[in-house]
Amino acid sequence: MEIFKKVTEGARTISEGARTLGKKSSDLVETARLKFEIAKLEKEMENNISALGNLVYMQYKGEKDLEEEVERLLKNTRILEDEIAGLQEQIDRLHPKPPVCPECQTELPLTAKFCFNCGARAVPEEPKE
Repeated sequence: MEIFKKVTEGARTISEGARTLGKKSSDLVETARLKFEIAKLEKEMENNISALGNLVYMQYKGEKDLEEEVERLLKNTRILEDEIAGLQEQIDRLHPKPPVCPECQTELPLTAKFCFNCGARAVPEEPKE
């Protein structure tokens, strides 16, 4: 009976490991997709900014009635900035940044309660009721 218990525990461990690996790989795929989207939006922003520069120069040279196009490009660029920020937030949720020691700024493991470098408390004490 002991051998069946060990086999069952081993299978459970393998199953949990496979689930964890599947989750991590899907997170990596999602991160790559989000980064690709960010790159596309950044390229579109570059194009908008270049076009804005051309319009400003054309205004400088004396062309009229370009204000509407300038305004459209400015608004579109602002929307792109907001979209990029939203995608970056999604990436940050998938891969949270590790905590940093408040005293020596050393990067700490996610579960650290104290800094391994200077000994300072990494997380604030919870008030006792």
